[in-house]
Amino acid sequence: MEYNPLVAIIDDDPAMRDLVRHVLGTVGHETRRFPTVEEFLDNTEMEHMACSICDVRMPGLGGLGLLNRMAEDPHAPPVVLLTAHGDAQMAVQALRAGAFEFLEKPFRDQDLLDQVQRALELDNLRRNRRVILATLQDRHKLLTPREQEVFQLVVDGATNRAIAKAMDLSQKTVEVHRAHMMSKMAAGSLPGLVRMAVALESVAGLHPLETVLTSSLGNIGLQDGQMSKGAAAGH
Repeated sequence: MEYNPLVAIIDDDPAMRDLVRHVLGTVGHETRRFPTVEEFLDNTEMEHMACSICDVRMPGLGGLGLLNRMAEDPHAPPVVLLTAHGDAQMAVQALRAGAFEFLEKPFRDQDLLDQVQRALELDNLRRNRRVILATLQDRHKLLTPREQEVFQLVVDGATNRAIAKAMDLSQKTVEVHRAHMMSKMAAGSLPGLVRMAVALESVAGLHPLETVLTSSLGNIGLQDGQMSKGAAAGH
């Protein structure tokens, strides 16, 4: 399905919804407007929402309530909070609750545009990383049990000789398993394989996902033509 990023505008004031829509429209952002957080959460285009702009104080959940609900979804889009009642304490509370940014009304048009652009870039980065992580998981599932064992020992720094001893195999057999493993994982080098291992461990909760998102995972090839049939020598 084609990704068509949308910006949600959530405010109980129709004039404010129209104003934000107009400002974002000047640079071509497509928006959807909602008078309540509840209506936003029930909308059928949630998978396309790449950023949410929400007033802090509204009937119902409000901005902080939205953040609490978004905290339940690891794939939730960034939230920019707006308020006419902002103060330092509210800003700190919102940011601690997971807000991407906090803007006080009246805001400068450019400030809003800058924050939304940053939020969209982060959402796009996260979506791309999720594709990479899903691809790596699919590759890892193709490994046989012995290849998975070799995979773990290799990224732990073991040489082929040490792996052969640990698995009670000949070094030649280890080299064959290693070559098959490197090919299936499309790893052209040992550093590339280690980056893949860190990414897979992030899914299992062994590394913070944000650490992985800011790593060099983008260098991992996903195209079939980049599949490497060689293996790093590791004697």
